[in-house]
Amino acid sequence: MSALQIPACCFDQAGDVISINDAWVTYAGLSGEALSQRQWIELIEAEHRYDALSALRAVPAFSDRTEIKCRLDTRHAEARWFVVHLHRLDAAWLCTCTDIHDLMANTRELEHRASMQTDMLNVSVDCIKLIAPNGTLLHMNRAGCLALGVGEDSGFGMPWLPLLPEDIWVQGEAALNIARTGQFSRFPGRSVVPGQPPQYWDNMLTPILSATGNTTAIMCVSREVTRERAALDSVQRSEERLAIAARVGGLGVWDYDIALDVLHCDENWYRIVGRDPNTPIVSIDAFRPLIHPDDVDKATEVEKTAKELIASGQDYGIEFRVVRPSGEIRWVRSVAYLQQEDGVARRAVGFMVDITDARRAELALRDENRLLEDEKASWRRQSLEDSLTGIANRRHLNEALDRICRGEARSGTRIGITLIDIDYFKRYNDRYGHPAGDRALRLVATALQACCRQSDFVARYGGEEFMIVWQDIKNPVPLLESVGNAIRRLDIAHDASPTGQITVSCGCAVFDATHPNLSAAWLIQQSDEALYEAKSLGRNRYVVREIGR
Repeated sequence: MSALQIPACCFDQAGDVISINDAWVTYAGLSGEALSQRQWIELIEAEHRYDALSALRAVPAFSDRTEIKCRLDTRHAEARWFVVHLHRLDAAWLCTCTDIHDLMANTRELEHRASMQTDMLNVSVDCIKLIAPNGTLLHMNRAGCLALGVGEDSGFGMPWLPLLPEDIWVQGEAALNIARTGQFSRFPGRSVVPGQPPQYWDNMLTPILSATGNTTAIMCVSREVTRERAALDSVQRSEERLAIAARVGGLGVWDYDIALDVLHCDENWYRIVGRDPNTPIVSIDAFRPLIHPDDVDKATEVEKTAKELIASGQDYGIEFRVVRPSGEIRWVRSVAYLQQEDGVARRAVGFMVDITDARRAELALRDENRLLEDEKASWRRQSLEDSLTGIANRRHLNEALDRICRGEARSGTRIGITLIDIDYFKRYNDRYGHPAGDRALRLVATALQACCRQSDFVARYGGEEFMIVWQDIKNPVPLLESVGNAIRRLDIAHDASPTGQITVSCGCAVFDATHPNLSAAWLIQQSDEALYEAKSLGRNRYVVREIGR
């Protein structure tokens, strides 16, 4: 056991430590004699002792080994994660420990990133699905789950197309086949959830290709077009009504002798304009009072319009408003064929149709599209804002840093990237609870905003970390001092901190705005290294790293 380079010990059936090796003594920061006087369970980090003891007691009589994942107690820095292997040796147990701390940290980071990516997808109002080449669902955002009636915790793995109405399977399968070949495809879809009206979708399938060009997955973005479809259906119904009206004589036919200024109209024409055919309109001058004042000129400029039509070789077509005797305003469309002799217009024969319903549907469609754009803009704003603190979130920060790196958002000659960490914040949450921790995060965010100039940018980097981008910064020290002072003025009590109140550590990287080959990851790394140095020096301070000087 002494030859092992990993923590190891022996303990008896009563749990008393019989012997312990130097690797454990070094890790724990206590003497071997002190550790030998302990119970084995006392060598485990306090929060894991119950689970460790339960695992030991649960070992069946016919088994001689078990293992658990836990942290070992230490007097040094943060307790590290180990896999603890327990081997039965007659009336005693041999305990050996394999360090998995870095693996656990990487696992938590991957889980955090996956959670962030899922949250970003869930913000979208579009249904976003990741589909395997065989047509099974790999993942789907919240909007997609709601539209298809699938639980977010279902684990997925089910075939995608059977979740849709059967009558669109053929089109969907055809689009999938195209996407499997590595080409973009799309098809119109519909989803039906029991008890809810159908929703209509524009399904866009984008293949995700490997380095060799093979399709490894297919991303399907489904944009809801229910409102557009309803509006278009309304327009289509209006057009169908026009066709029926034409077939049954619903068009108002008119015949105008241009040279004699004589107008002849049928009964349907009089019905459209709301007039009595027994009081005929026989000239353009007699027709003018029936037209909306704003449209009179364009509807009755006969000679000018005739010359333009002859010159262009086009037929006559115009939309204008008529005013009925009741004051009701109706939109009409009037089209005609122009007869001419030797380049002179002699006669126009055409028909008038009431297009009020179609016009209203068009305006409704325009309003619906405007509403959709407003909703998208609103979701865009929400996707860039941290829900807890109200300041910019990590996604917004990344976009700002990318613009800086591309030279699109730089002002002045020097730029500062400052990473700010609340000192001992885990202790604060443990001592005061997470609601108090959330309140502290909001107060710190507000204080940091107050320290920024109009040209600066503050965002929540993640957890208890924030980042400020200083523009046109000549000397970062006064700004960093103002950050520390602003946090101290909050006077948030923190009994588990050496200062007795919440403080922050800052790492600032200052660089020339013309610095070549900038990247967001590199800038964050520089400020993170400066922050690590500030924390290593005892926290509640700042460290400035000048780049390029």
